[in-house]
Amino acid sequence: MGYIILIIIIIALVAFKFKDMRPKQTAQAPAAQPDEIAQEVTTPDYSNVYQRKLLFTKNEYFELKKLKAYADKNSLEVFAKVRLLDLLEPIKGKGNYQTLLHKIQAKHVDFVILDSNYHVKGIIEIDDNSHNTSDRKERDNFVDLVLSQTGYKILRTRSLTDEILDNFLQT
Repeated sequence: MGYIILIIIIIALVAFKFKDMRPKQTAQAPAAQPDEIAQEVTTPDYSNVYQRKLLFTKNEYFELKKLKAYADKNSLEVFAKVRLLDLLEPIKGKGNYQTLLHKIQAKHVDFVILDSNYHVKGIIEIDDNSHNTSDRKERDNFVDLVLSQTGYKILRTRSLTDEILDNFLQT
């Protein structure tokens, strides 16, 4: 009989020990119904931290109008605000891929001219006074270098004429 009491005590101690090892549960509210769940989700309000802005500067807008008229006459297409990452990409295994990617992913060019098969014929940058600062000149030099070394033609100008576009695109 003593053995039975001893076994019962051991079983009780083991059971008590395992009870302490289980994760503790906190009191929870009853499960929400589907319509209550939808009400709990809140949508962030970005209206007071972002604002709309114009896509083009005044100069870019006027040059785009001239460029569009030229493109229409010559069966060309114009794409605006094209990221460098849409035009080129780092070659994997050739240098630090992530560093090279970060150098181009947030930069864009003003206009890309395409032929009727959507092949790039040239890239146009409209340089206004913001391009006169030293950091902007450094950025522009990098963009020109990487684009020209990957086979693109690039034109930097303050103003477009049909003659300038003919000379640039016909060669």
